[in-house]
Amino acid sequence: MSNDEPSARKLASQFKGLDTSGVEVDEEQEAPRMEANSAEEAEALVQMEALVKESGDADAIGADKETKLLCLRGRKYVPEAGAKVLSQLLALKKELGLDGSMGAEAAELLRANLRTKKLLATGQKDAEGRLILCLRLRFHDPKIFKPIDMARLVMTVVMSALKDTDAQRFGIVMIGDMSGIGLKNIDPGVPKLLMGKILPCLPVRIGRMCIFNPPWIVGHIILPILFSFMSKKLKGRIALVKTSEPAKLLQYVPQTALPKSLDGTLGLDEDAWAEKMVSELTV
Repeated sequence: MSNDEPSARKLASQFKGLDTSGVEVDEEQEAPRMEANSAEEAEALVQMEALVKESGDADAIGADKETKLLCLRGRKYVPEAGAKVLSQLLALKKELGLDGSMGAEAAELLRANLRTKKLLATGQKDAEGRLILCLRLRFHDPKIFKPIDMARLVMTVVMSALKDTDAQRFGIVMIGDMSGIGLKNIDPGVPKLLMGKILPCLPVRIGRMCIFNPPWIVGHIILPILFSFMSKKLKGRIALVKTSEPAKLLQYVPQTALPKSLDGTLGLDEDAWAEKMVSELTV
């Protein structure tokens, strides 16, 4: 038993209560049944808007067309599901202050969090057209950034990525690069908040989660306990890739979409990306 094993088991026990049932997972892996900007899509939007009006949610009724379309596309063109997530999305933005009402301290933490580049939108897509995001928790310090700070970060990056019509329609792939991660980087409150509240309110579908290179203590203790609390549909979309099998990652994402830290050839200027994200904030 390593010196860290008791601490890891204690930390892992704090994942109890994790609820992933609301996370929208693309189980069928089917292409969208409508084309973007088609007559069919326009008709589905009309149906969704009627439901929104019927709900009496003033914020949802007053939402712009692009936000409504985003929610409709993100819920596979099911008007009822699109109307529901629209209300949830707007309420969550208001709760997190991402509607322009965030305080100065929280806004500064969000800027600092973006500059860590712990969550990166690569701008690249897999073979199914899903946008690829990369999460690197080795850059996360729970002493500085609390779960709500991570919630604001995830919502900011994901909503920016969803400006891409393909991402709205096909979903995303998340690569969890666990290289260099330690117990000091793990906060059980983060996945509990993200999985239980944030992701279910975002109009996005998880097509695949690739967990790359988890260290022994994480791969053998933390992750098995974490997985035990996950829904079957989410676990079914997770791929574990060991550092000894880096080529396996290429089964899911092209090498051109991977950062150089993952032996990819992505030529993204990460600092410039982060500064662009910061400059676009309206907080």
